[in-house]
Amino acid sequence: MELQKSQIILEPLKAINNGHRYIIQKNLNQLIPMVLKEATEFQSSNQLKLKSLQQLKWICYIADVQEHLTQIFKVLAKLLYSDDKYFEKEIKQICFVIGNRIQSDFYLPTLISLAQLEEQTASRTLANILILISESIQHETDNLELQPLIHLIIQVENQNGENFEIMDALFQLSSRIIQISQNNLTIYARQIFQIILSVKSFSNLPQGYAQQIETVLKQLAFRCGYSSVTDLHSNEVNLLLDHICQGQQFKTWKSHSREFNKFKAIIQGCGEGVAKFMDQIIMIMAYCLHPDQEMDIRIEVLLLLDNMVQIKQIQETIRMYSSLIFNQLIIPSMIWKIGKPNAKIRKASVIIAIYLADFLKVQEVIQLFTSLSAPLKSCLNDDWAPDLRFAAARLTTKLIQICPDLEFEQIREFYPALLERLDDSQNPIRIEICSAIKYLFASPHLKTSTIAEYIIKAVLIHLDDSSEDVQKAVFQTLQCAVPRDIMIREAEISVKNFKYPRYCLELIKMYK
Repeated sequence: MELQKSQIILEPLKAINNGHRYIIQKNLNQLIPMVLKEATEFQSSNQLKLKSLQQLKWICYIADVQEHLTQIFKVLAKLLYSDDKYFEKEIKQICFVIGNRIQSDFYLPTLISLAQLEEQTASRTLANILILISESIQHETDNLELQPLIHLIIQVENQNGENFEIMDALFQLSSRIIQISQNNLTIYARQIFQIILSVKSFSNLPQGYAQQIETVLKQLAFRCGYSSVTDLHSNEVNLLLDHICQGQQFKTWKSHSREFNKFKAIIQGCGEGVAKFMDQIIMIMAYCLHPDQEMDIRIEVLLLLDNMVQIKQIQETIRMYSSLIFNQLIIPSMIWKIGKPNAKIRKASVIIAIYLADFLKVQEVIQLFTSLSAPLKSCLNDDWAPDLRFAAARLTTKLIQICPDLEFEQIREFYPALLERLDDSQNPIRIEICSAIKYLFASPHLKTSTIAEYIIKAVLIHLDDSSEDVQKAVFQTLQCAVPRDIMIREAEISVKNFKYPRYCLELIKMYK
């Protein structure tokens, strides 16, 4: 590909005869200012400017233009402002010729100096100079000294990280470095990776740009000896996360912040590699999920968390951190706060908790339930969010199923919230609560407590519900009720007043 491009650009230039060569070399000091002037003259037509650029290309091919590089590059950077595709093509070909005919030790310091003069201004000229560098170095391989280029890239990114036009030019330059470098690329892989992440963190990227970024990341991973982009992420993000945590940058993040978008790109790109950084990730997420944070960033973080906990390859790590995730991320997100319209956040956190509950041990549920009880009850009692109530009911069922042996005080404090949901306006919620109560009957504390009698009486009433589905759910729950003698006694009293006595009679028949 590179050879083909070289033939297309250079072959026509080789046809220049000796007479032209003699004239150009003899009058070089007069020709270059004249050609550059015509190329930038306001009165010059586009056709004349284009012709001047073509003449400049011939001059750069034939003569030694090292002394004039600063003037030439300044003009080329200025002319790249034009949206004329023919101008752009000629300018890139001139850079190609310069890179082919002059050693990088001469032209690269000139371009870097011009870029450093412009880096404080955040101007398009800076972006254009970066494009000139990218086009000029494409002949180089490991003969190219990367250190000053990488230093320039870092400087420009630090000064102009919010300017997409400049960051796009940096991305194109980084892509070029990846293409041409071989043995020494791994030394600067982290810096190049960070530039690519910075570009990836922009919202509303042009169509096809995200795919271009992924392609470049694959090239970087391959060139640096990684088996995949995921491995590249997981090995290169350690310092980035440490930098975020130590500087506590996350305390100023908003949902549209580029640093937050970069954090998202890290988590999404790492895949199973996030297992190495769980402590840093949880610390950052915990701050972003604080109830006083804006709703948008809390939702974004919960979506990240949901994707992260479901990565199949790290399920053992998730199991190890499940209790910590509940304490620091889930429970704070379930809390209702006055003046905060956060039903979506609470619902999302409960849904994640349903998945995470499977990783909890019995003792962990007991330890968590004290702090979880209040926010879980508030979710169960949210009159305006039936989806949230249903999710909370499902979470309650799962927690009690895992650990029916809750402490007596925990049961005494929580069971009224279950009975209240038996009167919910949504039948699916009532049915789900029946499942929770069924597992609660397995608690040894209920066998000797008056709480069991109260629960049985409250549940038994709904055996006469107008919904047969609810009746079936209540019937199945009461089959597990203890003490059984209390359940039979209450059933015999209630059946006389039931409009739908079938299940109640069946219950009496089964256990009397």
